[in-house]
Amino acid sequence: MDDSLCLCSSLKAAAACCERELNDALSEFDISHCQAMILQKIAEGKISMSTMSKEMCCHKSNVTQVVSGLEKKELITRSLQENDRRVSSLVLTRKGAVAHAELKGLLGVRAKECMNVFTPVERRTLSELLKKYVEKHRMS
Repeated sequence: MDDSLCLCSSLKAAAACCERELNDALSEFDISHCQAMILQKIAEGKISMSTMSKEMCCHKSNVTQVVSGLEKKELITRSLQENDRRVSSLVLTRKGAVAHAELKGLLGVRAKECMNVFTPVERRTLSELLKKYVEKHRMS
């Protein structure tokens, strides 16, 4: 296997390990890591479905499914943008804001546990390299 293919396989395996660890931490809340990531993005400010899809490097139909699940749990709402009624923005409900606050701390602790295999310098370097990769390959 060439270096690039091996690296792609390692990235996929590492992502799967992180996803499993974070989902395990969230299991008592009946929420997935993907749902928690969407709550985090919404907590940063109103965001459209299209922007969410781009930010998460995920197809719009997948984001729609996850968002629908969060709406059913009454953690978020969709509202039409005033300047373009075709575009809906996602907003945290009061219940969603409380959930986000609880989950943020829990995920922070678990993420640190996952990444403690690296030194602080290695974590910064890895973060910079992955950001560079995502910016280059982000879905448009």
